[in-house]
This record gives sequence, C-alpha cells and structure tokens, in this order.
Amino acid sequence: MHWFDYSIIFAYIGFAIAVGFFFSGKASKNSESFFLGGRSLPWWAICLSMIATSFASDTPIWVTEVTRKDGLERMWWVIVSVLPLIVGIFLFSRLWRRSNLITDAEFFEFRYDGQSAAILRGVRACYGGILQNLLTIGWVTFGMSTVIEVLTPFDQTQAIIVLMAVALFYATFSGFYGVVTTDVVQFFITMGSMLALACIAVSQSGGMEEILAEIRTLPEYGEKTLSIFPDFSTFNSDVLKMLVIFTLVWWSDANGYNMQRMSACRNEKDAIRATLFYSIFQSCRPWLWVVVGLVSIIAFPTLTEHSKAYPMVINEYLGIGLKGLLITAFLAAFMSTIDTHLNWGASFLTIDLYKRFFHKGGTDTHYVRASKIFMVLLMLAGAAIATQVQSVTGVMEWLAYLMIPGGIASVLRWFWWRINAYTELTALIGGLLGGILFKTLDPGLIIFGQPWGDFAWEFKVALLVSVIFPLSLLVTFLTKPVAQKKLEKFYQQIRPGGAWGPIRKAVGMVSGEALTFSSWLDVVGGVMLCYGLSLTIAYGILLNFPACLICFVIACTGACLVWKWYRNEVLRFSE
Repeated sequence: MHWFDYSIIFAYIGFAIAVGFFFSGKASKNSESFFLGGRSLPWWAICLSMIATSFASDTPIWVTEVTRKDGLERMWWVIVSVLPLIVGIFLFSRLWRRSNLITDAEFFEFRYDGQSAAILRGVRACYGGILQNLLTIGWVTFGMSTVIEVLTPFDQTQAIIVLMAVALFYATFSGFYGVVTTDVVQFFITMGSMLALACIAVSQSGGMEEILAEIRTLPEYGEKTLSIFPDFSTFNSDVLKMLVIFTLVWWSDANGYNMQRMSACRNEKDAIRATLFYSIFQSCRPWLWVVVGLVSIIAFPTLTEHSKAYPMVINEYLGIGLKGLLITAFLAAFMSTIDTHLNWGASFLTIDLYKRFFHKGGTDTHYVRASKIFMVLLMLAGAAIATQVQSVTGVMEWLAYLMIPGGIASVLRWFWWRINAYTELTALIGGLLGGILFKTLDPGLIIFGQPWGDFAWEFKVALLVSVIFPLSLLVTFLTKPVAQKKLEKFYQQIRPGGAWGPIRKAVGMVSGEALTFSSWLDVVGGVMLCYGLSLTIAYGILLNFPACLICFVIACTGACLVWKWYRNEVLRFSE
C-alpha cells in the first residue's frame, strides 16, 4: 500500500476520535440523550445511520461468499430481511415512535403486566444486551480480520485492538450523537468506494457480457449460479427453501437497533420517512456486492476460501488512493457496527437490567456512567467471542435459530389483545434451547430418513418454528390475559388497530389506527416498490432488459400506491 492510502485511513480514525470529544458534553445529560440523541436528530440522518449500521465489514464478504457458493438464489435470504422493514413503513415505525421507549425490552412491561412481564424484560435484555450483541461483535470482528489479513501488512490482532479502542472511545464519549454522525460519514465513504470498485472491476474484466458468458462456461458454476429464482415447475428443494424464507424467516416488528432509531426520530412522520428510504436502499444494495462476487468467480475460479474473494478483488483491481478509500470504508463500517451494538447493548444492560432490577433511584449522571462501563465490558467480551468464530455464515445461522421462533409473536403482540408475556417467554426460551439442540445434534443422526447434517438450514428453521410457535400459542390460552386496564392504556396510546375487539369496545374508537382494512394493499405497494427496484437492478446486471423493464414498471406502480398512502395517512394526520 502507498503512503496516500495510509493517510486516508488515519484521517478517518482521527475524525472518529474528534467526534467523540465534540459530542461528549451533549451526550452525557441523561439516558435519553446518550441512547437516543435527545430525539432531536433529522430523519435523513437516522435513515443513513440505519443503512450504515446494517452494513458491517462482514457483509460484502458474506454476500460474495454466498454468490460464489450458492448462486443468486441465495440472495433471497438477504432480500427477504427487507420485508419487516416494508411492513414497518406502514405499521411499526409509527407504533414504536408512539411508545416513547428507549429500548425494545422496555416494551414488555409497557404491553404486559405482573411478574411475567418483568421476567420477560430481563430475559430480552440478556438476549439483546449480551448474547445477540456479543455474537454480532464476534462475527463482524472475524470479517474485519479477513480484510486486514488480505489487504494490509498490519498484524491482525493489533489492528483489531486499535479499531475496537477507537470505536469504544467515541461511542462511550459521544453516545448516540457520535454513532449517528460517524454513520452518516461512513455511508458516503462506503457506498462511493464500493460503487467505484464494482464499476472498475467490471470494466477491467471486459464488461458484464463477457463476465456472464465466462461464468456460464465454468463447470463448477454455470447457469444455475446466475438464476435469481429456483425452477418452480419442479417444486424441488430450492423452491421449498424459498417458500420457507418467505413464510417463516422474515417475521419481525423491527430488530432492536432499528427500533432504537425509530424511537429516536422527532415524530411519527420522520420515523416513517426514515424507514421508507431505508427499506428501498436495503432492497437494492446487495446487488452492488453481487457484481463483485461475479467478477471474483472469473478472476479466482479455483479459490476455495470464498470469504477472501472480496478483498482479493480489491487487491487485484484498485490502485493508489482508491484502495485506501475502500479499506477505510471497511474500517468505518466495522466501527459503525461495533459502536451501534455497544450503544444498543449498553441500553439494555443499563435501562432494563441495572436500573430496573438493581439500582432504581440513581441520577442521570450515574446511569450514563454505568452505560460507559457496560460498553467497556461488552467490548472485552465481544473480542473474546471473536477469537472463537470460524464462519460468518455459521454464526448468522445460529443467531437466526434463536430469534426467528419469536418473530410471529413479536408481530401479533401489537394487533391481538390476547398475547401475553408467557407467549413471548415460551418463544424466546424455546428458540434458545432449540438452537443449542440443533447445533449439538450428531450430524449423522437420522431424522425423517436422512442424516441431520444433510438438512438445509431453511428446513431446520421450519422444523423449529413448527414446534415453538404452536407451543407458544398453547401457553397463551393456558395462562391469564393481561389486565383490562393495562390493555386499555396501551390501546389508547399506541392505537395499533387489529384484533382488539373487547378493548376497543371498552374504550371506544380511536383515530389514527395503524392497521386498517387497506393496510395490506399499502404493504403490497411497498413490496412492489422495493422488490421491483431490487429486481430491476438484478436483471440489469444480468443484461436481461425485458425483465428489467417489467420490474421497473412494477416498482413505479408500487411507488404510486405508497405515495397515495403517504399523502392520505401520514401528511394528513401530521398537519
């Protein structure tokens, strides 16, 4: 690497440290300032922060790995994660903002009552603040170590320690203000440099037509690698996998750090705007990395360590300056994800464990100081977890076992009055036990006529959900419903709509219900907009222009439906 590349890298690190000093006073006022930026940040900054946080140093590495190993069909695992965001545009963004909470674990005592609600809040805080955060920190650190190994002469361990220390510094000093500020800068660095890499790599490889033609001739890859959809006429395992992904995997009302950002918006309208543009961007972004993955196939056709393909393309095609900028993008993305999970994890540990169960009467200064201590502890534990990670995909799949079984309940709790704390406790604990069991079963054990190790991940998820969700519903009906007064207060403040018959009858109709008869048409419009744009880009990459045009028309139709909803339901109620 050239000295100019190093200067770009160190300039960004200096910027991150300066941000920590600049916002230190503002962030230390109270927990709302430290964890939500005082709910004062503009919607576009929140949107860019969502985008930046969802992109970690492991993301392009993982997408490239999946493209090489499983082809474009597996991209649906990535793109289906946008479905809860699309639903969130019309429902959850406004509901979370109406709740005025700091963490999603607080929601449980806001929605439910009694000791079961307190236990659920504590369990969720441990899940989010400890388990989920540490696993995420572990896999993004593993991804960053791969980049450092391939692209720089630095010692991996020393480089990771420095980057973690910088992220820890500005996250603890500047709180959510610093997280969002660095996220916004990171967005422009990352997207600009990665777009440049894709364009340069394609150009120097002879253009997409030549790349696609060569992939089709490679026996290990061929036409199947370039197929976006499985062959539906055969109804084979690929079709079943896609059906599982679309029917079971996507259920969620928002992951924790997105909920944090929705709650940090100034008002409902800003929360909807941020979620809308975030959803559109998330639908389209993976194809930027797919292009690099396709280039890597013809550049390194015999490579077996697929996780190294993306940084190897950087080394192969980028020169002085651009290489430094792209490495900086990886560093910034890594620190962005780390600082978010430190801030978000500390919010669970401070608000939902320490303040709720151990020290209720402390001052704002005391809780902010406790948050900083928790951040340090999380960082140390995350670094230890990172040494045990061997595969990004493996960790992501295991985390999915833990979280997916509770997804359906996390949606129903807003729109069905009968859901209680025991429903979600059953789903959370069942997912944990099931995930541990699935990972420890002997791969040679015969289940349903074939070895357990040969089962696709999608079918394992379907099996887990088919057991946990009916069990959680059974527990719901075997336990008492939430107290009438608690439900009435929740319904009047949140105005969710849906199956709240007895409660709606007691309190009367309320204006501005999120879920109405037209909501599903609105969601269809969002799906058409986001997935239409995504497939427009995908077919454009594959040079299938008739399909590209059809998808673009679908996207435009969806955009009209979304605008109609926004004008009638958002602007009218916000005036």
